[in-house]
Amino acid sequence: MPSYVVTGKNSSGEPLVSVNIAAVNQDGAVVQELDVVNAVRAELAGTAGIASVVAQKYEQVITNV
Repeated sequence: MPSYVVTGKNSSGEPLVSVNIAAVNQDGAVVQELDVVNAVRAELAGTAGIASVVAQKYEQVITNV
């Protein structure tokens, strides 16, 4: 699973808060991982002082030769 970093920035573009999402553990497919990321983005976007929210996705790629 990829990991995500959701960052809330002020009007100057400086990061104020950062949320790391390393895993969404479920027994079955209950919610999509992007739904979780978007919920965190929406929560940060509605917070006073946050002008923009950015979500970055990181994936590890392993190549066997």
